[in-house]
Amino acid sequence: MKIDSTLITLKQVVENNYFFNIPIYQRLYVWEEEQIKTLLEDIETSCEKELFYLGGVLVVENEKLVDGVVYDLIDGQQRFTTLWMIAIVFGGDMNPFIERVEKDKNRHRVTFAIREDIYQFFKEHISGNKFQGATSYIVNALSLINTFREEFERTDPGKAQKIAKFIFEKVKLIFTEVPKQTDLNKLFEIINNRGVQLQHHEILKAQLINKLLPEDRLKYSHLWDACSYMESYVEKNIRDIAKIRIQDYFDNANLGEEKLADSKNVLKAITSLQNTSFKPLGLSEILISNEAFEFSNVVEKDDYEADEIRSIITFPMLLQHALRIYLVNKGEGDLNKILDKELLNIFTTYFFTDSKTPDDIKDFISLLWRIRYLFDKHIIKWVREEDSETHLICKLEKYESKGNFYLRRRKPTSNEGEALLQSLLYHSQQITTHYWLTPYLNYLNNHDGKNGFDYLKKLDNYLLCSSNKNSLASRTRSFLEDENYTTILSTAELTETLGTSFPHYWFYKLEFILWEKYGSTKGERWKNFKITAKNSVEHISPQTQKATDTNTVSDGMLNNFGNLSLVSRSINSEYSNLPFNEKRQRFINNNKLKLDSLKMDIIYENETWSDSIAMEHQNKMIELVNQYLGL
Repeated sequence: MKIDSTLITLKQVVENNYFFNIPIYQRLYVWEEEQIKTLLEDIETSCEKELFYLGGVLVVENEKLVDGVVYDLIDGQQRFTTLWMIAIVFGGDMNPFIERVEKDKNRHRVTFAIREDIYQFFKEHISGNKFQGATSYIVNALSLINTFREEFERTDPGKAQKIAKFIFEKVKLIFTEVPKQTDLNKLFEIINNRGVQLQHHEILKAQLINKLLPEDRLKYSHLWDACSYMESYVEKNIRDIAKIRIQDYFDNANLGEEKLADSKNVLKAITSLQNTSFKPLGLSEILISNEAFEFSNVVEKDDYEADEIRSIITFPMLLQHALRIYLVNKGEGDLNKILDKELLNIFTTYFFTDSKTPDDIKDFISLLWRIRYLFDKHIIKWVREEDSETHLICKLEKYESKGNFYLRRRKPTSNEGEALLQSLLYHSQQITTHYWLTPYLNYLNNHDGKNGFDYLKKLDNYLLCSSNKNSLASRTRSFLEDENYTTILSTAELTETLGTSFPHYWFYKLEFILWEKYGSTKGERWKNFKITAKNSVEHISPQTQKATDTNTVSDGMLNNFGNLSLVSRSINSEYSNLPFNEKRQRFINNNKLKLDSLKMDIIYENETWSDSIAMEHQNKMIELVNQYLGL
């Protein structure tokens, strides 16, 4: 593969008719004051020298023009965009670098893929008009550059134009062009070894959006972007990105049928905003106007309330769950596995086939929106409470205040079974993949979110309490193909002597069953019980027993389920080989306000411990599990 690098000035860029596009997988402009000041000060210092080497840009051809070439800027876009904005502010000799005058409309030297709002902002700004639509980084950068220009002129009239001429003719960049057939995925990995990792889902977005018609790209890009940010609820994301009034698309009464859940309504709202045009007015014009202005598309800062959240999965994981649902709906194959780092390869294998059309891409992104909406409505999030985080499902609701409608995410007032069951699944399964999410989200999608908790209980039972030992990917595919899929349930494992090898799942499962059966009758500690991360199997009667301890079990009972519980490593270390009485007292002292374990709370109701008591406890716990499973 041949890669050419040459030194080039901005003057040569103009002479060669080069133009530059910032691809959609690149971050928008994010340089701050310190970086811009450093660049301008370095240029000012070097102005008396013959040349100034600024660094490099990495490009790949995007489009051949009749007279020129459009390149995608792969690397160096922040620096290059800053140079372009300097040209806009300083003018003079740099004017040809700003844009090329053409018959229909002037062609900007730098454009931002599918960002029509940014294009309009710069178009008006270059023409000397004020126009809203740019990011705060761009607005602040232009303001700072203008401050420098004014200071140059104040201290030395004509200096700003001298600097503009120097930048245009003497500042040199290392211009590196890679062939069009370059594997950009590998190239990005090499580039990103030097700094912030370019996310694979951003590259995937570019590959998908670029296949759409120009008039569809921004709309579906907004949907994608709203889905991609997992640390905030999707309705807030689309409000901030597309500037739509989300409260107009939600009604508390329409359970499972919210307009906001349907991508068609969201796309229609985005299209309506894109087609809205108006003449910007100055302050004096507004004051003397007799017209009644309706700011129906203005997003009020306080129209939405929600606590900070943290998702239980990443966006690449959500994409793969959505892809599995998409494939089963199309009657196509399934992923062999869900894997974050294989996102691009997975989509290359299962989605980018010769038969896929732009309509298929739109269908997938529309499905992704609905899956993300259902994910936010029905799936636990990490929600901050005082100095800790807990799993909650915060419902979206609409409320009225002083004649206006607003949306908020409401925290539940009491412990909820659906959230507790998902905590069980979260802590007992692989933290990254969560295969159970695919059939559960698929069910919610097919049933408008109705009866989700009942189905999740069934799914948990037949997915994880069966004798089927196939991979989770294979087992969940069975539920995707037939949501009523069943298999043989078994609790035989609970009677085995496994000791510390006992699957943690059974301890978590028992905690949920105990809470559901007794949580409302055994006091506030049981009612408010939370399933938290635990990773150590604790022996109630210790493995190393003291001769003076009479509350012990025999070797035959030591490693049975009745003599075991699941605790955190810190508690396991604290209890260690303490005798039963000391462990019991520590548990009582440490669990006066909230409980670490319901199983242990039942165990430590006993003042003594022996083979018979441990076996009685075991039999009772297994009986509860069997009843829950219907065995």
